[in-house]
Amino acid sequence: MKKQLYFLLFIFLLAGTKMSAQLSANVFIENLETPNPMVIDGNTMYIGIYYMDKVIKVKLDDPNAAPVDVVTGVNRPYGLALKDNILYVSEFGADRISKVDLSIANPSPEVVLSGIRSPLGLEFVGNDLYMALEGDNKIAKLDVSQTTPQLIDVTSAQSPFEIEIIGNELYFTERFEGRVSKFDMSTSNPPTVVAQGLSYPSGLVSYGKELFICEAGAAKVSKLNFAQLNPVVSDGITSTEFNYPSGLAVRDHTIYITDFFAGSLLKADMTALSVSDQKKRENKTLIYPNPAKETLTIQNASSKNYKIFGMTGNLVLSGTLERDSVNVSGLTKGSYIIQIGDVIKKFIKN
Repeated sequence: MKKQLYFLLFIFLLAGTKMSAQLSANVFIENLETPNPMVIDGNTMYIGIYYMDKVIKVKLDDPNAAPVDVVTGVNRPYGLALKDNILYVSEFGADRISKVDLSIANPSPEVVLSGIRSPLGLEFVGNDLYMALEGDNKIAKLDVSQTTPQLIDVTSAQSPFEIEIIGNELYFTERFEGRVSKFDMSTSNPPTVVAQGLSYPSGLVSYGKELFICEAGAAKVSKLNFAQLNPVVSDGITSTEFNYPSGLAVRDHTIYITDFFAGSLLKADMTALSVSDQKKRENKTLIYPNPAKETLTIQNASSKNYKIFGMTGNLVLSGTLERDSVNVSGLTKGSYIIQIGDVIKKFIKN
């Protein structure tokens, strides 16, 4: 009975591992020239074009449609947030927050807040607009429903770049420190470091229980499970097209990534590793004979690498498939688990 419990637990743990495998991103729209922040409203995505000092919009249901200028004259737009058809823009080059009324044709930016230093990421919670102020080394907020909104400090931070608020917890990247930190907004405790050793972390977005992080300096998107007590950073989204991924946004089951220097918008389908797809892959992979005495043959393997575990989870054998087979003659008689790539099978050694 104990062995059976070990077996079920082990299968569960391995299944959890394979379901967190990497995703790949593909180019969705090209030739955008230094795109960075994004915000999504239905099928419309607004993108700040940094060196062109403007915000454009694209149609997510028609990537072939030409981008349309929404507003020009915003000085180095580095953060976007949307509320009630008003687009808020952090103007990094002008040290201010502006707003744009999207309900009128050819709108002009209107200054909401000035006298701040190097504003970057923006995010709304109710009427409160949270902002990362890199030059002021803090996260602050203001109530945009007020006639004359007053800036309120939220927490100190070292060169904060992007913000992601999940419940009462405010996550932020500190790009020059190479880390992600979080602040519990229900307490007065100082922020705590969630992940460090990152390469120029910038964009942040959550999907499910995972927090995705643009590591611009490493040309990749990493992730961590924020529900875990001590989350571990792993590769999240990969692409051969990544050059300097900097912005992240999510809509339904798709994560969008802006690549600053590549001038492109990429997307990753978060349903690509669904349970049904995994089952199809497992059903396609065959192992025989089972029971096996000398050689175990693997047909339609998803990887050349394999690991064999005992029923208590101990690793007993690993290596590379040779002619689609594994020599199991050295194993003692009993039941084993073999993992080939992200496929798991049980077999018996005679």
